[in-house]
Amino acid sequence: MKKPSFAFETKKRTGGNELPPKGAYVAEIQAVRYLSKEKDNVPRDRIELFMDIIEGEYAGRFRQVYDDQKERFGENVTYKAIFRMSIPVEGEENYDSILNSLQSNLWCVEQSNPGYHWAWDEKTLKGKKVGISLRKRFYTYNGKDRETVEIARLETIDDVRNGKCRPAKDRDQREKKDDTAEDSTDGSNFTDVSGEVQVPW
Repeated sequence: MKKPSFAFETKKRTGGNELPPKGAYVAEIQAVRYLSKEKDNVPRDRIELFMDIIEGEYAGRFRQVYDDQKERFGENVTYKAIFRMSIPVEGEENYDSILNSLQSNLWCVEQSNPGYHWAWDEKTLKGKKVGISLRKRFYTYNGKDRETVEIARLETIDDVRNGKCRPAKDRDQREKKDDTAEDSTDGSNFTDVSGEVQVPW
């Protein structure tokens, strides 16, 4: 066979598109973004945490996956470990549940970072370590059923390390099909763009 003219060298496989399985992990908040209802066209004000695992077999995996996909497909790829915390509005529907969720998630951050106290400044969350629970999310994209993982909630680091986190319930957002529809399942983790955005770094 004739040697081609393009530059070529063998290289180790980087892990491809294999995201971590569902479960509990110790993570770090890599970046933080605040979105407002008035300026950013979102249903309510929220804090977005861009996270990655920092302990165990899957340490750095979300960033690794993102960088690998960016190299292969260019700038139009999305980050897969974004955790969103909505800010409740008094008198709004679901106020109590949104408030409880925000309180419990920020409590996990406080408990995981001795001396840290939440004081309504989202910038202070960057660099903080905290536990995360991953769950599976099933969805339909371009007529095909797919699955990925997403952060269901925050945990304390102690609970993660001691195996005390209850499994997060999977989320099924697949479109219903009639009996004659073709059942096509694709395990890719990278084609869904709903609710996922490019990283702010």
